[in-house]
Amino acid sequence: MAKKGIKIMVGSTVYGFEDQLSQIVAQLNTLGYTVLNSHHGSIKVNPHVSNLDNCLKAVEECDLFLGIIRPYYGTGNIGDKNITFEEIKKAIELKKPYWFLVHRDVIFARNLFKKIKMKSGDEIVIEDNKLFDKRSIDIYEYIIKNHVPVTLRNGNWAQEFYRLDEMMVYINAQFTDKDFINEILSQKPNEDGK
Repeated sequence: MAKKGIKIMVGSTVYGFEDQLSQIVAQLNTLGYTVLNSHHGSIKVNPHVSNLDNCLKAVEECDLFLGIIRPYYGTGNIGDKNITFEEIKKAIELKKPYWFLVHRDVIFARNLFKKIKMKSGDEIVIEDNKLFDKRSIDIYEYIIKNHVPVTLRNGNWAQEFYRLDEMMVYINAQFTDKDFINEILSQKPNEDGK
């Protein structure tokens, strides 16, 4: 079990995923973590600020961050900003220890779009983003640090999943061993590629 008081934030990807998200939160609670998650209702909500600002404040408050990238960009969009993506960027910026799960459809679509070329050279446009939102690929490429040369990447692991049981294997492997987590919390982050 984790040391009491360790706060882990589970990113705000919610819609169409509520049942699985509830099971993830329950498992992390069982492992002894204090879970911060907007859907679960466990983040502090200041009624004088936006949902985005409340979620970013929760990222600042957490000790650990678990991000989940799914084929849907989400409805938590404020202007050009997406709450889930902004949480991820904030966790990385603050050098919070972070872990990411990425749905296999995001990886599949990324690879597919790299291979498809239109004769006209135009970009492929998906108009009904209930099927797939290409912006989820942007999030995935950000967390795998696609913009950094491979030899210099650090902290770019994104565990692929398709089913809940696959997610739980990864969650249990990362968060069950309290000595592992306490060691990570006591380490200073390395620079990329070291």
